[in-house]
Amino acid sequence: MIATVNTMLEVSETEAGLVAMSLSEVDISALIEDACDLFRPLAEDKGLNIEVNTANECLVFGDRKKLQRAFANLLDNAIKYNVLGGRITASVGRSDKGVTVSIRDTGIGVPSEEIPRIFDRFYRVDKSRSVPGAGLGLSLVQAIVRRHGGEVKVSSSHSLGSTFTVILPQKTTGSR
Repeated sequence: MIATVNTMLEVSETEAGLVAMSLSEVDISALIEDACDLFRPLAEDKGLNIEVNTANECLVFGDRKKLQRAFANLLDNAIKYNVLGGRITASVGRSDKGVTVSIRDTGIGVPSEEIPRIFDRFYRVDKSRSVPGAGLGLSLVQAIVRRHGGEVKVSSSHSLGSTFTVILPQKTTGSR
């Protein structure tokens, strides 16, 4: 209960801009590689394979801990809602919009009619209710990414998996 309340508070404070961010240059490629290394044993316990594809030095100006939390939530979901023998692919690259991170899984997916609500606080897709959680993880991801001036997109096919794509503004010379 305490963890749920703390996460709800963190979502609200992040959305309202009340939380001070500790800004620095963050290499998103290195951050994703580290996160995948951290989650690999949990994935292997479920018979899942994690593949990582990163470009060199995809830099953003952001709060490293908050970004770690956001990507950890996405990786945790990719593991929780995957199928035995499934795969998770984490990719980082640059586009004209900024640094792009995609976390793709081969899991249960999200029915198309549910997608508009998955970022709502406490919302859980019916099929996922057997998996523990409070329905706050994606709300927190969205709040953190928006606070960094980015956006989160999702594409999913029920029973075929999901891809969550985070786009963050790329660090440019003189960014602060």
